[in-house]
Amino acid sequence: MSPQRRRQALVVLTGSIATVALACLAWAVTRLGTPASSTPWMFVVVGTALMAMGAVLPMPLPSRLPIRITLVPTACVVCVAVLPAHWVLVCTAVGVAVGRAARQPSHKVTLHKLIHNTSVDVVTAFVAVAMMFVAGSRPGLVTWDEARPQTVSVMIAFLAAAVAALLFEELVTAAAVTWSTGQPVLVTVRFLWRTRLVVGVGEVITAVVIAAALMIDFRVLVALPSTMLALYLAVSNRLRIREERRVWLRLNALSSALSSRNLDEVLHTAVAGAVELFGAQSADIELSRDGRLVRAVLRGDVALVAFDGDVEAAPDETSRQTMWRQGFGDHTTGVRGEVRLRLGGSRAAPSERERSTLQSYVATLGASLDTAHAYGLLAREATHDRDTGLPNRLGLTQWCSALPDESCHVLVVQVENLHFLADAMGQERTLAVLAQVASRLRELSADGSAVAARVGDSTFALVLRGLSTDLAYQRACRAVSLLRHGIEVAAERVDLRASAGMASGEPGPTLLYAAERVLSRALRRSEDRLVLHKTGTVGEWSLARELTQARMSISYEPVVDLHSGRIIMVHTMPRWLYSRNDLLAADDYVYQHIGDVESLQALASQILARSLAAAASWRDVLPDAALVVPVPAVALTPQFVDTMHELLRVHGLTATQLVLALSRPPAGTDSAGDGTEDSGGRSGAQLATSMGVRLLLDNYGSRHTDLAALNAAQWSFLRLHPAFSLDAGWRTAKSVIRAAVDLAADLDLVAVAPGISTHGQRQELAVLGCACGSGELFGGEMFPSQIRAHAQGWTPRPLVRAPHQRRLHRSG
Repeated sequence: MSPQRRRQALVVLTGSIATVALACLAWAVTRLGTPASSTPWMFVVVGTALMAMGAVLPMPLPSRLPIRITLVPTACVVCVAVLPAHWVLVCTAVGVAVGRAARQPSHKVTLHKLIHNTSVDVVTAFVAVAMMFVAGSRPGLVTWDEARPQTVSVMIAFLAAAVAALLFEELVTAAAVTWSTGQPVLVTVRFLWRTRLVVGVGEVITAVVIAAALMIDFRVLVALPSTMLALYLAVSNRLRIREERRVWLRLNALSSALSSRNLDEVLHTAVAGAVELFGAQSADIELSRDGRLVRAVLRGDVALVAFDGDVEAAPDETSRQTMWRQGFGDHTTGVRGEVRLRLGGSRAAPSERERSTLQSYVATLGASLDTAHAYGLLAREATHDRDTGLPNRLGLTQWCSALPDESCHVLVVQVENLHFLADAMGQERTLAVLAQVASRLRELSADGSAVAARVGDSTFALVLRGLSTDLAYQRACRAVSLLRHGIEVAAERVDLRASAGMASGEPGPTLLYAAERVLSRALRRSEDRLVLHKTGTVGEWSLARELTQARMSISYEPVVDLHSGRIIMVHTMPRWLYSRNDLLAADDYVYQHIGDVESLQALASQILARSLAAAASWRDVLPDAALVVPVPAVALTPQFVDTMHELLRVHGLTATQLVLALSRPPAGTDSAGDGTEDSGGRSGAQLATSMGVRLLLDNYGSRHTDLAALNAAQWSFLRLHPAFSLDAGWRTAKSVIRAAVDLAADLDLVAVAPGISTHGQRQELAVLGCACGSGELFGGEMFPSQIRAHAQGWTPRPLVRAPHQRRLHRSG
C-alpha cells in the first residue's frame, strides 16, 4: 500500500472511531437528566480521576516504539463496577481528554493523535459497558442492591468486559500502527507480544479483583487512585528493568558480533544493529577518510542494508524524523567517521539511557573498525608491495588461482641495473624509479586484460589473459620498450636496462616459475632482446648444468710465510659468470643446492682444469709455490683423483705442488660401499694423499668443520674461517685462533690465517702460532696477470724479531 493510501486509511479509521465516540457521548449526555441522587458525586469524581490517571500513566516501553500500553481498560472496568453506563462514558471522555491535554505540552502530541486516542478510549469504555449488558449485568454499584445479581455472573460479566476492552484497544492500535508505519499486520501483532500479553492479563486480573472488592465494600473506592498508582509504579519499574536488561544484552551481543576482522562485515553488522538497538527507522555510518556511507533501513521487523558506497551517490533522506549524530575515531590515527540515526516516535530528543547506550555503541564501533582496518592493512601488506602498491608474488598467485582454466601469458621483467641505481642515486630516488615503473605497467593493465605485480626486488610480472599468443607477445614487447625509455627523476634522466621472459599456459605459480626460468636463460645468454618467449613446456632448471655451461673467472691470492715473508702458496678463487649481472663464488653456498655427486665431480674437474691452466701465466716466477684449489668435499672420489692425476700430467706439475682445499670432511670417511672407494677400499682422500697431494681443511671454525673433521683425513694445512680474522674486531677471534693453532701444532698441521691487513696483525698472529697468512697486506685477490707482476716485484720482509710462540698450558 502506498504512503498516500495508508494516510487516507488512517484518517478514515480515526474519523470512524471519532464518530462512534461522539454518538456514544451524545447518548450519554441525554441520559444525564436522571436524578443526581441516584449516583453519588464521589463515584463520578473518582471515576474521572481513574480515567485521567489511566491515560496519563502509560507503561514505560521503549520511547521510539509506536505502541503504548495504558491503564484505561482497567479504569473502564472499575468505572463500570460503580457507575451507570452513561456516567462511565462521560467520565471516560472528560478524564481522558483532561489527562491527555495536560500531558500534551511536554510530549508534543498532535491534535490528530489526541482526538484519535481520546475517541479510542471512549469507544473502549462503550465496549466494556456493552459487554456488561450482553453478559446479563447492569453497570453501577447503586443497581446491585435492587437487582441482587449472583456473584459468579457478575464476575463473569466483569471478566468479559475487561477482555473485550483490551481486545478492542489492541485491534484498533494494530490497525493504526500498520497504516501509519507501513509495517505488515503480523509484524505489528508480534511486536513485544509477550510484554503486552503479560500487562493485559495483569490489567484484567486487577480490574476483576477491584470490582469484586467493591461488591464487598464500596468504601474501597476511596483507595482506588492510590492503588492504581501503586500498580502503575510496580509494573513500570518491572518493565523498565526488563527493558534495560534487554538493551544491554543486545548491546553486548552486538559488540561480540563486531569482533570480525572484515571491515565490510563490521560496517554492515554495526549499521543494522544500530537500527534494531535504538528502534530507529534508518541508520548511517559514514567513514570520513574513505568517503564511504553504509545505510540500513527498517523493513518490517528486520533491519536491512540498503546502501553501501560513496557518500555523494547515496540517496537523499527527505524524512521529517529526528536526526541524531555522533562522531567516532581520532583525527590522526584509526578510522574516523560519524553515526547518524533517524529516530521515530514522539520524543524528539534522546533520553539519558539512549545517550549512554549510543556512547557505548560508538566506542565499541570505533574499536572494531580500527581493528578491522588494521587487519585489512596487514592483509594488504601480505599481498601487495609496500613501495609500489602492486600485488606481490602471493597476491599475484591468489589472483591467478581465481582465474578460469584458460590459457594466459605471464611476462616477467627484470630491471637489471636497479641495484646499481640504488648505490648511485640513493634509496629515495630508487623508490621514485620503482613508482614510475609500476605506473607504466598499470597503464598496460588499465583495460582489465592484464594485471601487473612486483614479484621480486627488481623483478615485475605482467599476466595477460584473453589474448592470442601473437598479440600477447606484441604487448609484452611494448611493455619492455616502455620501461627502457628514459625516466625523469628529480630533473635527471635515468635509463633502465630491462630484460624479459614470457611463458604461456594455464594460470598458476608453475607458469610464473616457467617465465622466470625463461628470463634467467635470457640473462645468462646476455641476449639483449626485448622479450624471450618460450612456447610449450619449459625444461626443468638444473643448477649443475647451468654452472657447467657458464663461463668461469679465476683469480688468485698469495699466501706467505709470516716469519720470512716469502710467497709459498697461491690460493685459487674461482667464480662463475652466472649472468651478466651475477657472479657466483665456487663455495658451499652454491654446492649445497647440488645433490648429484657426478655433477659435483664435473664442476670440481672444471675448477681444477681452469686453475691449472691459468696458473701457467705465473708459474715461471713462482716455480716453488704450491697451488691451492678449492673443490667440494663430496667430489673427492677415486674417479676425480684419476682426472686430477691426468690434469697434473698434462700441465707438467707434480702432486706435491697441488693442495686441495676442502671445507667439509671428504666423502668415504664414515661409510663404505657407496661409490667413494676404489677396489682396494681406499677413499678418494687417501688416494690423493698417497699420490703426494696435500689437503687443506678450509674455513675451520664453521659448523661443518668441528673437532671430528680433524680426524677425517690426513690434513697438511688448517685454514681459519675468515670470520675469526683480527681485523674484524671480534674479541672472541683471538681466543679461537689461539685454540685452533694449538690443535694444529699437536696434529702437525700448518695454520693459515686469512684477512691480514696490517703489520701488527701479522706480528700478533705469528706470536699466536700461525705459520702462514693471506690478506690485503700481501696483495689480496688478483687476476693471473696481476699476480705475475706482483710476484716479480715482491720483496720478502721477514719479521725483525722472531716471535716466541705461546702455547696453551696443559696438565700431565
